[in-house]
Amino acid sequence: MLHTIFLYIHILSAVISIGPLVSLIPITKKMETADEKVMCGYVQSFKTAITVVKHGGHVLVLSGAALIFVSGWTWTTSWVVLTILIMVLSIVFLASAFKPTLKTFGTPEYNKEEFIVKLRKATWKYIILLLIMLWLMVDKPMLW
Repeated sequence: MLHTIFLYIHILSAVISIGPLVSLIPITKKMETADEKVMCGYVQSFKTAITVVKHGGHVLVLSGAALIFVSGWTWTTSWVVLTILIMVLSIVFLASAFKPTLKTFGTPEYNKEEFIVKLRKATWKYIILLLIMLWLMVDKPMLW
């Protein structure tokens, strides 16, 4: 029963960690034609989505650790090690890809076209990282 509860929490937090990112893709398209006032709303939506993803990730990590303990997997299992490595990479990426770009909005360094391109690329890269982790957790490949 405990395993099922942690698994449910883990899956739900994975959805919360990936879902908002998918919604950002059409927002970057709408940013291309947005005026300054509407652009402020889109930027705020981006910030909010990143915050939700970040906090969903906190629950994801904690529930994942709990699952390792209750399921019998070891920390040296290949898919666990790779998931942790990609998770660390994704944390660094999340901090370095979105925040500096979002901080430029409304400053002299802000360039709308460059801003949108950076956000779009970062969003896709982060989605790919999360999908790789999702594959590792679902398929659990034994690579060594």
